[in-house]
Amino acid sequence: MINTGRWMRIAGLNILALLLAGGALASEAGGHGGGQLKDFLYRLLDFGITFGALYFLLRGPLKRALGARRQRLSDELEQARQMQASAESRFAACQQQLADADAQIAKLAAALQGESEMQCRRIEEQAQKLAADIRAEASRSAEREIAAARKQLHAEAVRLAMELAEERLKQQMVPEDHVRMVDEYLRKTGE
Repeated sequence: MINTGRWMRIAGLNILALLLAGGALASEAGGHGGGQLKDFLYRLLDFGITFGALYFLLRGPLKRALGARRQRLSDELEQARQMQASAESRFAACQQQLADADAQIAKLAAALQGESEMQCRRIEEQAQKLAADIRAEASRSAEREIAAARKQLHAEAVRLAMELAEERLKQQMVPEDHVRMVDEYLRKTGE
């Protein structure tokens, strides 16, 4: 920041140098173009007086305004530094959360992979058990079907044997055998 008092002193020294240079030019020019030089010197003196009056009148308010501006800029700069520090800390926190999220995603993926493998093993075990149950049921069902078929075949064989025996008996039986059988039956029922 520029110091206002120093700036004013430098400006005052420049004006004094201009006045001295103007006086030197006026004395060197002599009578030649003296009216123009006189006019220039008056203008220069008028400028110096106006500048000096403005300097003394506006020095305090200008100093206060520039000081207030300096303070405001300093406060804004400090506020910007604080905002930058806050933004950097939030950025670091976000990066940490992102890194943590990546780690969590990796953990979840590993857990899901393990769970998936467990589910596959469990489904495979259930499928094997179900297949064993189906095989056992099919075996029992086949055994029942075989037993039923055997009974049916046995019953059919007995029926056919009885029919065959009856036919043979009919062919071999003579009327005397028939009378004898009836007598035997009556005797047994009579007893």
